[in-house]
Amino acid sequence: MVNIVICDDEIEFHEIISYKIRHCMQEILKMDFNIVCFKNLDDLKKHLDSERVDILFLDIMINDRNAMDWSIDNVDNDYVQFIFMTSYPQCAYNISETRCCYYIIKSRMNDQILERAIRRAIEHTADEDVAPYCFKVGNKRQQIKAQDIVYIESLNNNIVFHLHNQDSIRTYASLKRYESKLPPYFLRVHKSYMINLNFVTSYEPYNFVMENEVAIPVPAKKYTEAVEKYNNYMLSL
Repeated sequence: MVNIVICDDEIEFHEIISYKIRHCMQEILKMDFNIVCFKNLDDLKKHLDSERVDILFLDIMINDRNAMDWSIDNVDNDYVQFIFMTSYPQCAYNISETRCCYYIIKSRMNDQILERAIRRAIEHTADEDVAPYCFKVGNKRQQIKAQDIVYIESLNNNIVFHLHNQDSIRTYASLKRYESKLPPYFLRVHKSYMINLNFVTSYEPYNFVMENEVAIPVPAKKYTEAVEKYNNYMLSL
């Protein structure tokens, strides 16, 4: 799941760019996604502090505040990919000090530019997502890095994290709980399985074969779509 946020004080622009992003994600990249929109930096900050955000489309000037300067002081999540947008290029004077993934001048934005921006952001998300996740295992809390998870399996109200070169970890939870929190390279291919696309070695009807040689089943009606999402993800790298 790719969690996308748009922050712009022009409400009508929310509709325009949301439509373009939906088209790119659904028709071109074939990836699962969620879009949330904000019109001020205070609400954006609250969301960033409480939810995972993979790609942030951020207008440089929001309610007379320079959001580029604001991002330097207020966003410390390394995995958030900033795509800055503006109608006033002169306001981007501080871009070299930011973690800018892509820079778009609104009047020049088209479907090709937007696709390039999203592909680059997804690629960088895969490279930079090193923050550990904290899970409750029994009476203890344990940290797991997302990039170490080969696949996640749901078993009788428990989920099992199958890890790369590590013992598996079981905890009481639902798979759906993590579906929107994990990076874009995780794909729900079955009601009981979510896989890390970076550990797929091959696919065949109707399975994805993982690095540890485990075959993850994919329902026939979802197989073509799942393979397409996998291939599109690999093309984005």
